[in-house]
Amino acid sequence: MFRDRLQQEQHQRARQIEERMATLFQRLPMLSGFSVHSEFDRAEVWLDTWPGWDPSDEVAEEVLRVLQEIVAERPENAELLRGRTFARSLN
Repeated sequence: MFRDRLQQEQHQRARQIEERMATLFQRLPMLSGFSVHSEFDRAEVWLDTWPGWDPSDEVAEEVLRVLQEIVAERPENAELLRGRTFARSLN
């Protein structure tokens, strides 16, 4: 029973993180994807932009800010984010 409750809590946190990531992709339409580094000190981003425009530093900073917020809200979220890659979903 205790294990079930912990598993349910982890699934709920994962869903909340997925919702935050979906919001991030909506706010940053040029963001194709990103990977989370283990120490949350940087994020590698992939963008779809036009020639001559490279907002990668600004986008990486925004992605990192959101990741740090998620971990600050619940430190145990770090285990669900560390080392993951997120990509835009095309429907």
